[in-house]
Amino acid sequence: MVQAATIENWPAFGLDHLPQPQSVPLDPNAFAPVATREEAEYLLTLDHSGERHGPEWRAFLVESLVGFLVWQNRPFGDITESDLDWFLGLVADAPSPSLPAILFALARELNDVPERLMALALRHGHNRCA
Repeated sequence: MVQAATIENWPAFGLDHLPQPQSVPLDPNAFAPVATREEAEYLLTLDHSGERHGPEWRAFLVESLVGFLVWQNRPFGDITESDLDWFLGLVADAPSPSLPAILFALARELNDVPERLMALALRHGHNRCA
């Protein structure tokens, strides 16, 4: 069985001439695909333009936007009123092809689904592709 190099056994692997790695706490938001509203708007613009399509793209877009809107801020599982206003203002009049999948994923992930979001999801339910 092969033993992995860890901070504790670093010298045993003959790596003591290299700087020893440090244990650094990870920021859970450091790996978020979408960190800002501008990035989210860019992804929705790509989706709307038709340059990106297919199940892989849709899955990436849905997961990225749900992560940004629902799981990036505390309390987890809730969407802030300002994020909801921004998102609905962005997508209500010009829906992208993936909007039904995004709306239904948001409805699934939120602890308490706002009525405005549910109404939009139901309006676009006939186009749902999750």
